[in-house]
Amino acid sequence: MRLRTLLATGAVAALTLQAGCAATPPPPISTIGELGAAYLDAGGACDDLVEQFRASDAEPVVAACGTDTELILATDAEQAQAVATQRQLQEQTVLVFDRWVIRDPELETIQQSLGGQIVTLAPADGPANMADAIAFDADGVVEADPVPADGDPAELPEASGVPDVLVAVDAGCEFCDRLLGSSGELLTALADDGAARVAYLPVSLGDSIENRYASTLGANALACVADGAPEGYRGFQTALLAQLQQQPFDAGAVSALASEHVPDDGAADIGACIADARFAWWVRQATVRAIEQPLQGVEPLRGVPSVLVDGRLYAGDVTDAAALEAFIAEG
Repeated sequence: MRLRTLLATGAVAALTLQAGCAATPPPPISTIGELGAAYLDAGGACDDLVEQFRASDAEPVVAACGTDTELILATDAEQAQAVATQRQLQEQTVLVFDRWVIRDPELETIQQSLGGQIVTLAPADGPANMADAIAFDADGVVEADPVPADGDPAELPEASGVPDVLVAVDAGCEFCDRLLGSSGELLTALADDGAARVAYLPVSLGDSIENRYASTLGANALACVADGAPEGYRGFQTALLAQLQQQPFDAGAVSALASEHVPDDGAADIGACIADARFAWWVRQATVRAIEQPLQGVEPLRGVPSVLVDGRLYAGDVTDAAALEAFIAEG
């Protein structure tokens, strides 16, 4: 059986799980030694577990064996769920229950004895209108089919004799927020007036437990709006980046923010999309493509924010809208 659920309170993605339980619930585990013994008793094969250094008692205890096995004992269940989500967003499959998380090639065998949930990030198609960037010109959104889970995005058509602008941002990035705060209206006006085609590429480079995976889940939220109400994308993007400089990612707060920028009849589905991280797989794949494949045929992404205009990388002050406008006009 496969189902969806919210993995951590108010902040973290709902990703794909495989349900399962032990015949007899295991006793509570309070030390990494107890977790190691339970793992071996449940059929775990890696018996050379080495406890890893941790900077403070507030961090989870981690014992690793080789590259494929990891036992994690968190301070509480909420931290364990946050760690499990982190591993999922790294495309790792884990078993999670109460305070502990296990990554191992034999999770189904271990689950039969210890119970818990096997959780994984399942492949899924991307959003409509983002391949991998969402583009705007004088006619509005440049429509694009969703990127298949196992495929690559189609090429955007030519920019029809106007500068072709690509803006790569990370939702959790302070300087990306500064760029949109200073030049967001300029970029919107250039596209709407037919003076440029402007595309936005959200990537995930700065996830952490502390920001509640604002990079990936923020990019997913942007993808949800692109898919369901693309006309609200630009306003939502600027507002979202500003919000995430003030607080960690919270699905409820982000959904409420999205509802301010999309039609009422689409807000509920977009909120559900944000809550269950519907496009988290696409975010991962789009980010990998951005850092491995040339953007605008020039070079892969080296950092955020990045603004390319017809293959030229803007190197000026991201808060100087006049300088950016002049750079775009040079194209």
